[in-house]
Amino acid sequence: MSAKYEVKVSERLGRYIVAAKDLKAGESILSDNPFILGPSNDTSLVCYNCYLPLMSKFVVCKLCTVVPICPGDGCPQNLPKWHTEYECDFFRTLKLKRAVNPMTMVQNVGFLLVLRAILKKDVDKTSWQEFLQLETHLNVRKGTSVWEYCENTYKFIQSLGLLDNSEDDNLVQKVCAAIDVNSFEVRGPPVPAIGCSEILRGVYLKAALMAHDCVANTHIAINDGNVLVCHASTDIKKGETIYYNYTDPLKGTAIRQQHLLVGKYFKCTCKRCQDVTEMGTYMSSALCLACKTGYISEISNEKWTCHSCDSEYESSEIRRKVQCCSDKLAVINKKDEKELEEYIKNISLVLAPNHYLLLDAKQRLAGILRDAINSQPRPTKKMMRRKIELCKELLPVLEKLTPKICRIKAITLYELHATMAQLAKKLFDGREINGSQYLEELQNAEKCLKKSLEMLLIEPRNSPEGELCAKALEDYRELKNSISGLMLGYTLRATPLLTEEIKAQFRLTKTFNVGNMFLK
Repeated sequence: MSAKYEVKVSERLGRYIVAAKDLKAGESILSDNPFILGPSNDTSLVCYNCYLPLMSKFVVCKLCTVVPICPGDGCPQNLPKWHTEYECDFFRTLKLKRAVNPMTMVQNVGFLLVLRAILKKDVDKTSWQEFLQLETHLNVRKGTSVWEYCENTYKFIQSLGLLDNSEDDNLVQKVCAAIDVNSFEVRGPPVPAIGCSEILRGVYLKAALMAHDCVANTHIAINDGNVLVCHASTDIKKGETIYYNYTDPLKGTAIRQQHLLVGKYFKCTCKRCQDVTEMGTYMSSALCLACKTGYISEISNEKWTCHSCDSEYESSEIRRKVQCCSDKLAVINKKDEKELEEYIKNISLVLAPNHYLLLDAKQRLAGILRDAINSQPRPTKKMMRRKIELCKELLPVLEKLTPKICRIKAITLYELHATMAQLAKKLFDGREINGSQYLEELQNAEKCLKKSLEMLLIEPRNSPEGELCAKALEDYRELKNSISGLMLGYTLRATPLLTEEIKAQFRLTKTFNVGNMFLK
């Protein structure tokens, strides 16, 4: 198979990748196993072998008698194992030389990722050299609080004797920086029957070469085997840069820029960041106090200007209002439907309809309504209509900021279809709509579900999104059967002279292969 991408070098982007051929939306670009994977600095204690949370007790590896691992029957067979033979030998020797004990490892679980990266230099020299080529922004980090924090990691690694023969005084700082700048968040394995898991960090040497853009052209998924798969989320022409969004697309520009400056040490200059309207979504804008209908955006550090009437406002005044809205969201009960509705009502008088704070509150409210609709035996029509309204308000924003394939959009479309179909049935059963209207509503729900499935089908089967895909396929079959049944009823009423044999043949036409339909 011909290469999908090639590595380029530039002064602005460093090492990055471009499409080596025309790529279609949904096409796989690369698959990557982690160079290293492990807990974050603030992670609770996890098994050093499988990364399951160690919630109450642990045992130590029988061979090295140092690293904490799962008690009882040990680590589940289906999970990848990270406590290698080389590492086990290292700790067994270390215990004899330096009297390292299990509590040392328990207290320093946050340094495990750096430790395992440095151990790679003697085990996988080729990958180690590739790792050292990753961007670190080391000069920017020097003298900062992050550099000082990493000095604790340096002291721990030094205490293990791993730096005795090192000629590089800043090796630990370089490793820490490479991990901070290039790692991906990875969902750790969940505890059976409980579901809780830790967020891990993984460095993927191929995926780390993807440049950043706040409107990405790729979709990333990491399966339970920790394999990262990158698909094109939109059509990508040969020679075009392959981008991944390092930030949350549903945050405003100021927050995204802060995230990138603090964690990645660069300022984004993408099309979205340079547009104060954020591609017409006005996600960081407020309502104009003068004309009452226009939106004001921050044009400079001193002024906000209305796009409709050109009224100007002092930045300090508007920033204070936005901060008050943010502070309020931080303190309200985000699991309370009434509090969220009140919050949305109040700040809608201050902020633009698609402001990221409003979208955050609306997403949370939609989740509460979903749970209520699914748990109540007779959910109200008002509740269903509100959830549909919230989903429809979110989708246009996602269409602009995450074109074509997007995980959040797929889930939102699925939620929209489910409530549309449920509401339509409730209205039909209550004789509030006729059969023709019911059919139309189901067909509209089917369109939403089909769009959702087209995106969910590339998700790993063993991920939550993959499980949702399986459920969505079953829902699609049931929905198609319902639609076919309604259409059959209309046909039989319209043609009363059809023979029983023809009627039976007509019923058979509603059987089909859903999987093949979407996998073409």
